[in-house]
Parts: sequence; structure tokens; C-alpha cells
Amino acid sequence: MNPSRKKILVADCHEDVLIILERLLEDAGFDTTTVWTAKEALTLLDSHAFDLVLVNKYLPDAECEEVLTALRKRAAQTPCIVMQPSAPEIVDFTRFEALGARDIVCKHCFRRIVEIVRECLPCDRKQILAA
Repeated sequence: MNPSRKKILVADCHEDVLIILERLLEDAGFDTTTVWTAKEALTLLDSHAFDLVLVNKYLPDAECEEVLTALRKRAAQTPCIVMQPSAPEIVDFTRFEALGARDIVCKHCFRRIVEIVRECLPCDRKQILAA
């Protein structure tokens, strides 16, 4: 990990999503850590500082609301983006927003996710070139 790069935690239960997002975000100049469960995400959030969290709405051990609530209870100002399995399901963002989510996106719209992350965490061009 490069200490000058922004750090992103990605929580999703599908290996293909984790691999693709890790590669795209690393190529975009970010350091990524990936986990499969809410429990793993919360454990890491207790011991590491992240600049942004990407969390799947549905994880095997909890829904993303639990992660969002835990983030806020820790008084963390870490931005969080919720990922859903498909775009048509995205109907009501207000409950996620009330819990501090910055945005919601289809988890298979990889390029859109990278765009949103870049909007939330602008990277220094030198960091991207050094990646």
C-alpha cells in the first residue's frame, strides 16, 4: 500500500465484483481492501482508517444499514457508497442517505462506481501515474 493514496474498503459477497473493483480502483490511483462480510468490514473499520467504504446492500451476515449505522456510531465521517445488485431496485435512497450514505449505484456498473469514487475522493494526478 502506498501511504499517499486514498484507501477504500470494498465489502461484497461476490468474488468477481471484488476482483473487478479492486483492479479498476487500483488503476484509478486508490488502495483497496476487500472483504466478504459485514463483520469483516466492521472489524477493519475498528482498526484501520479508510477514506471511503463501498458496501453491497446485501451481505451474507447483514444488510448495509448495519454497516452504515455502525459507521455513524463510531462517529466516523467516512463516506459510504451503497451498491445494489441491479439498477431497477434503486427506488428509495432516503433511508440510506439518513444513515449517511453518499450515493447508491448498481454494483455491476463498474465504471460508474469509479466515477463516483473519484467525485468523492479526488486523486492527485501524480498518484495515478505512480500506480
